Amino acid sequence: MSGFEALLTGRVLVDRYRIEEVIGRGGMGAVYRATDERLGRAVAVKVITVMGAADPAARERIRARFRQEAASAARLPHHPNVVPVYDYGTDPVLGLDFIVMELLRGEDLSTRFATAGPPPLPTALEILVQAARGVAVGHRANLVHRDVKPGNVFLVQTDDPEELQVRILDFGIAKVITDEDTFSQLTQDGRAPLSPTYASPEQLRGESRLTPASDVFSLGSVGFQLLTGARPFSDADRSRMGIGHPVPPPSVRSRNPAVPPAVEEVVLRALAFDPAERFPNAAAFAEALDRARRGGVPLAAGIPAVNGYGDATQMDDDRTLIAPPPRPGPAVPEPVVAAPPPKAAPRREKSEPPRGSNAPFLWTLLLIVLAAGGVVAWLTLGGGGQRRVAERPLSDLPDSVPADTAKQPDTLDAVFQNAEGLRVMNLGDYAAALEFFRRAVSIDPGNAEYRDNLGYTLARLGRNDEAAQALEEAVRIDPNRTAAYQHLADAQIARGDTAAAMDALQRYIDMSRYEPGKRNAQERLRQLQGPEPAPADTLFVDSTTTPVPPGLPGQTRAPGQQRPPGQQRPHAPPDTILIPDRR
Repeated sequence: MSGFEALLTGRVLVDRYRIEEVIGRGGMGAVYRATDERLGRAVAVKVITVMGAADPAARERIRARFRQEAASAARLPHHPNVVPVYDYGTDPVLGLDFIVMELLRGEDLSTRFATAGPPPLPTALEILVQAARGVAVGHRANLVHRDVKPGNVFLVQTDDPEELQVRILDFGIAKVITDEDTFSQLTQDGRAPLSPTYASPEQLRGESRLTPASDVFSLGSVGFQLLTGARPFSDADRSRMGIGHPVPPPSVRSRNPAVPPAVEEVVLRALAFDPAERFPNAAAFAEALDRARRGGVPLAAGIPAVNGYGDATQMDDDRTLIAPPPRPGPAVPEPVVAAPPPKAAPRREKSEPPRGSNAPFLWTLLLIVLAAGGVVAWLTLGGGGQRRVAERPLSDLPDSVPADTAKQPDTLDAVFQNAEGLRVMNLGDYAAALEFFRRAVSIDPGNAEYRDNLGYTLARLGRNDEAAQALEEAVRIDPNRTAAYQHLADAQIARGDTAAAMDALQRYIDMSRYEPGKRNAQERLRQLQGPEPAPADTLFVDSTTTPVPPGLPGQTRAPGQQRPPGQQRPHAPPDTILIPDRR
């Protein structure tokens, strides 16, 4: 404990908050456990210690901004992913600025990284989705956080060990101390509170007018570390970004192949150098990430994301909302009823296939065409006869939706099997998911999505020969199923079939309209292709041995001599000097 912290312990701020002990430290000050003596409750008091500008007028300007931003943070609506601000002010006796917040049990994500490393994939995604939803609360109130980092992502300890709650800390405080007229001085003093590791390129360039897309970049950086255990950019990368040089984000799946390609696409888009290429705000990022982890495909900027074919979502109250399965053919987005986000991380449990029509999640699906009103309604009926209807204009539906879907019980069963497979797969239970996807394929063998899901799951289980077979059949049925080519490339790489993997990656590159995903695929393709071949007129001279006598293998052919049919141009060994042949 520093002398300043010892001085504060036991004191009462503004005749109300009795300081008890330090429970955290950061670049902006220290956090204390305290008691609100007026209300008789435990609180956390953050004492801000970066307001000490030498110029009294500058100090007052900073303090005024602090009050304004603290007031904005205190007015944020209650949300389970934001730590509430109860009070703020300046102690008249000590001259200290402070904020009073809810006292939480648990630890921040930075501490969790240091003690336990990155969490399992389902937990990592749940943390990131909840964190993004918390940041989105500020964005809706026109408040940019500016310092999203693991230290400001708090993992709340609850009475239920399987419940996961995430809270975002320090809303609005970073803006006060990073305005253009104070940031440079704070940096020179070695007291800059921001974390360059997670800062956006525009923050690194010193821009003061930031948009919510800046927080999206920081969320992407935190997400990359959650999924891979590594930070996305090196110090050299950040230096380049700070002077305006774009640095493409690294591959997520090359570090953690278990990450679904759709999730990787969301994270890579969040890490785009240009703010215009990112998600516009944290709400859009959270929605795309939640959809991707549930098996949907994130779409391009400005287009509302929808789930893939035949995707069903299990809701908290046992309802299942379903989109109809397509005929084999070109992929066309289908309207679906989106499920609400989970209240907390889903519990991992052993999943079993449906046992009959009375199972809670096997609800009767009726497709009602209201010709007079031109509306299609999806109606789910539970055991108690409750009805829940989501309506869309008939003109909005794609042509590929079968009109007699409600009359196809086998097809509907395949939809349920696929939906359950997606649900348990996102819980990390690939073995259970495999059985669901097998049933879906056996019921509807001409459905490319089901075969794609089956192949992806087989690959995650290390059964790469079977995975490649299923994925090849998926792209044969639907050659426009872009994501399947990425899955197929992964399986072929694991099998050691480099040529087939390169072909699948090239197909993905040719078809994909998502630039970060294409860049990642192009980088993987370059890695598989290896070094560039030597020019045709190059002599190979091994610097570690004597020159190769004429006529031996490895010598360049004589002038005018043709390469034998089928012979590949040789690659230069690593210890070879390349000398152009000037003969």
